[in-house]
Amino acid sequence: MEFKVGVIGCGAISGNHIHGIHQAENARLAAVCDIDETKLQKAAAEQQAAGYSDYHDLLARQDIDTVHICVPHYLHAQISIDALKSGKHVLCEKPMGMTLADAQAMKRAADESGKTLTVCFQNRYNGASLRMKELIDGGSLGRVIGGSAFVCWDRDEAYYASCPWRGSWKTEGGSVLINQAIHTLDLMRWLAGGFELRHSTMTAKRLADAIETEDTCDMLLENSAGGRFVFYCTNCASVNENIYLHLILEKGEMHMDGARLTLITESGASLEDYSTGKGVGKDYWGDGHDHFIVDFYRRLGEGLPPFVTAEDALETMRVMDAAYHGHAPARHR
Repeated sequence: MEFKVGVIGCGAISGNHIHGIHQAENARLAAVCDIDETKLQKAAAEQQAAGYSDYHDLLARQDIDTVHICVPHYLHAQISIDALKSGKHVLCEKPMGMTLADAQAMKRAADESGKTLTVCFQNRYNGASLRMKELIDGGSLGRVIGGSAFVCWDRDEAYYASCPWRGSWKTEGGSVLINQAIHTLDLMRWLAGGFELRHSTMTAKRLADAIETEDTCDMLLENSAGGRFVFYCTNCASVNENIYLHLILEKGEMHMDGARLTLITESGASLEDYSTGKGVGKDYWGDGHDHFIVDFYRRLGEGLPPFVTAEDALETMRVMDAAYHGHAPARHR
C-alpha cells in the first residue's frame, strides 16, 4: 500500500520530514500546509505538491492517509487531535504536546480513532543509541544502575527573536528542556527502562532578559532498580557541544559522546564510531529522521505498531511535565 502524505508546517524541520518521506518506498508526499504564504508557495513548488494555508482543508482530503505535524509546540496537540479524528495517521514532531494533559488528549484521540500516533524521537535510531539498546536488552552487562547526561548548547537572543513563539510559556511551553534537550531525556529514559523525577531546578541565567522560560535545567531521576541519574541541559554554552550520555551497568559502562560510543567491560575499553555525515539540516540533528520515517511507513504498511508508540512518548512527557510543573520559574500561562 502506498500512503499519501501531508506535511503541516513548512519551517526548517519540515525539510528533514520531506527528505525522509522521499526515502520511504511506500509513501508519497501529496500536500503541504503553512500559514506563511512565502514558505507555502516555495514548498509546494519544490515538491510539486498541493498547497494549503488552512490545515483543515488538507485534512478534508479523503485521499490523504498520514500527516506530519511540523508546527510550533502550542499547535501540536490540537492539530494532531483534529488529524486523528479526520481519519489520518499522525507523525508529530517533538514534543508530544506542551503539557501532560495535551499528550493524554492526543493518545485518547488515537485510541478512539484507531489510527496510529507516533512522536519523532529520531535520536533513538542513531547508531550509538541502537547499539546501547542492543547491549542493554542482551543482558550481558546486567541492569542499568545509574548515569548522567549533558546537553550544553548555545542559543542567543537573536534565535528567540527570529520566532516569537519561542521563549514563551504559552507557545513554546518552556525552552531548553522541551525544545533542545527533550531528545536526550527521552533517550536516557528509554535506555534506563524508565524513571521518575526526584528533583529539578530551572533557571534563566544568560537569557533572562530575552525569554520568560528557562535556559538551564538540571534533574535528579531514579529508575525502578533504584539507580540514580543526573540530567543537565543549558542554552548558555559558548558552542553547541556534543551530547554526552553516560550509563553505568552492573558489569560495565557506556559513554556516548556525540556519535562515538566507548564501552567499558571486564575485557577492557573499546571505541565505536557511528558518524555518518549524512544528516539533513543542522549537523546535530543527525540522520535519524530518515530512519525514523522510513521505518514508520514500513511498520504502518505491515500493520505493526510504531517504534515510538504514543504510550512510550507519553512517559517521556510525564517526566518532563513533572519537571516543569514542580519547579518551573513563575509561569505566564
